[in-house]
Amino acid sequence: MYDKLNEDRGILNDYDLAHLRGQPRPSGTERTGTMPFMALDLLTNDAWDGKIARLYRHDCESFAWVLLWISCRYENGKEIRNPPLGEFITSDYNRCFEGKHAIISKLKDIAATPSYENSWDASVSLVTLFVSQRYQRELNALRRDGSPSEQAIDEIVQSCQKALEGKGVCINLLDSSHHN
Repeated sequence: MYDKLNEDRGILNDYDLAHLRGQPRPSGTERTGTMPFMALDLLTNDAWDGKIARLYRHDCESFAWVLLWISCRYENGKEIRNPPLGEFITSDYNRCFEGKHAIISKLKDIAATPSYENSWDASVSLVTLFVSQRYQRELNALRRDGSPSEQAIDEIVQSCQKALEGKGVCINLLDSSHHN
């Protein structure tokens, strides 16, 4: 969404796991989302089989993919010709996972459009953070180091804010007092 009262502010909403008061909460294992913007963990066989619960970090990672996508594919509100990241547009979650998993080696060949140069470093920094965390979880699983405990919401917010330091972008992630 776009905040008309503040020209420099956009608002990202995600209602996949919303519920009506007094009604049962979603389990968090539903297959919802738009593949190019889904967290890597949610583009796996386990997730597609309903074995991965949705976590706060998945929403933060999704935001990172959205920011990267917009920053290199749109100019003045319109999609550019032959935009990058087209391999993310697929109905095959495995192919989308593979394309996103390999993004770090491709980022050097992708640039922001002039409209989004100010957010490019922030988007790259956030995507790099989440992809590197995913690599670390995969390495731990290979080494059988045990499954590390999930980060608390405050730790996720702090790691995102640290990744954004000096990037010229202010992103206000809700503090943990707003989440159950």
